[in-house]
Amino acid sequence: MEKINLSVQRSFSDLITVTINFMKQEFVPFIRAFAVIGFPMILLMLFFMKDLLMGVFDMSLHPEAYYDVNNFGDTMLRTLFTSLFGVLMMLWVQLFAISYLRVYWDHYQAGIEERITIIEVFRVMLKKFGVYLVWSVFCGLVVFIGFLFLFVPGIYIGISFTFGSYLLILRDNGLGKIISESMAMVKGNWWKTFGFILVMYLLVGVVAYLFGIPYMFVMMSSAFTGAIPNIYEITFSLLLSYLGQYTLYTVLFVGVGMLFFSRSEEMEHTTLLSQIDQLGVQPEKKADEEAN
Repeated sequence: MEKINLSVQRSFSDLITVTINFMKQEFVPFIRAFAVIGFPMILLMLFFMKDLLMGVFDMSLHPEAYYDVNNFGDTMLRTLFTSLFGVLMMLWVQLFAISYLRVYWDHYQAGIEERITIIEVFRVMLKKFGVYLVWSVFCGLVVFIGFLFLFVPGIYIGISFTFGSYLLILRDNGLGKIISESMAMVKGNWWKTFGFILVMYLLVGVVAYLFGIPYMFVMMSSAFTGAIPNIYEITFSLLLSYLGQYTLYTVLFVGVGMLFFSRSEEMEHTTLLSQIDQLGVQPEKKADEEAN
């Protein structure tokens, strides 16, 4: 199947369509790469969350045992650690999705038809991990401060910084240029960017909800019966939920990547200028062929 030209200006509906087509085309290598790179992190997340949930269930059924400051402190510490690991997991998923887009775009530009390999994606992730983590921490702190002011500034800044990670990985931009260039890309398109992310998040959330049904059933059963769920029930339901949730989040980040390429083409007209240059070359080739 012919590779998709990502650097094309697209409408709102076309962005969703090209995201779906991209995932269909790259399904096998994409899922294979995510299974190797993302699945171990999901297992770690499952391990921490399973222990935390079992502790919370036990605390709800035997609250007298947790009056001790040390027991309560341990539970709060595990909650904080699990939450931080959840944030790190989300960053890892985003880094994977954007790195895959980077390899795909490099293949397209070089005319490489072979499927993307796991090592190619992982090499990009390792190369960009440090600077990506610095950017993510800075961005998170700024957005958090914005949220302290009645949420609106936080939302505005978060959307304005949307393309920062993509500029970092897809364009090799330095940290000094990311903020200004990301805000420039969103300028005049803030509502379109916000609306597209919201629509993609809702679409992903609806499908992810299906994977979370077994986990919800286990939780509701425990609430009604007042009994701690079986460890195997908790483990299986959480694993299914996390697999569906984080795998689908990659689709969200790929979709935002399509918006990034569309907006880049709209601002720079890279593909259009390339086509114009080719029109100038073709008559020369025809003239040379006729002379020969």
